[in-house]
Amino acid sequence: MDETRKMWASAAIVGVIVVGGASVAAAASAGKLDQVARETRAVVEKAPQGSTTPSAGPSEDDIVVSTEVNPNPGEVLEHWTDERMEHAEPMPMPVITLDEEQLAE
Repeated sequence: MDETRKMWASAAIVGVIVVGGASVAAAASAGKLDQVARETRAVVEKAPQGSTTPSAGPSEDDIVVSTEVNPNPGEVLEHWTDERMEHAEPMPMPVITLDEEQLAE
């Protein structure tokens, strides 16, 4: 086998290994991200007016509060019976309003 064929064969093998490794890494990463998304429940709330925060901490506008959104899913299933589901009303759609200064940004 001449040198050119050996080089192309080696390049093909290395390419297959790199593509396989990248696909395994991507699949593992996607699975980990889904797991973290299921385990993490964080809510971002605005700070009340006049609240004080440490100077090294977050600004007064943004505070991250971690809360358990649904600590007991079994209670939710017991609460939402067929009759309650029939009479449930949807939440209103949020409306975002921006002033002209915010639109200019």
